[in-house]
Amino acid sequence: MDTLVSKLCNNYSLHEDAVLVLLDRMEEVRFKKGDYIVRAGERNSRFYIIKNGIWRAFRMNDAAEISIWFATEATIAFVIWSYTHNKTSEIYIESETDSEAYAISKEQLDALCESSPEIANLVRRIFEQHALSVENEMLLFTDNVKATERYLSILKKNPELLQKIPLKKLASYLYVTPQSLSRIRARLKNR
Repeated sequence: MDTLVSKLCNNYSLHEDAVLVLLDRMEEVRFKKGDYIVRAGERNSRFYIIKNGIWRAFRMNDAAEISIWFATEATIAFVIWSYTHNKTSEIYIESETDSEAYAISKEQLDALCESSPEIANLVRRIFEQHALSVENEMLLFTDNVKATERYLSILKKNPELLQKIPLKKLASYLYVTPQSLSRIRARLKNR
């Protein structure tokens, strides 16, 4: 737990005491590889902090899975449509490995934030950092960044994805074919 707390503090610029209070109020949940946390068309307004493992969000496009994001240890995950507006999800979230997470419903988190300004500020900082991270990811994919650079970014930030996620799923995240990704990897290996 100490590693998780220190990573959360680093990832989201948080104070350890507040993180411990939040985690203490959350339920620990486990998922097996291949379990769905949510499916498109379902509602799930829970807020998660991943303790260990890898989750993947994806959408379906003509029967093909298009990976949208990956979440790893000490990151948050939730379905924004369900969380903010109680609408059904547009995406699937699947556990790519056996995983553990902390979970809390939106209602419980709202009540906790109302009762504690410290927790409210902690949650605000988490959401701000998460929004910044999402925006940085969007820029990586819209600023005409080449697939090789996007691959190198994954290699730097989340090397465990390259070891534990099938090539096909990584390729869809990078918007390239599996064959193109294989060529990128081979080129980089020969450097």
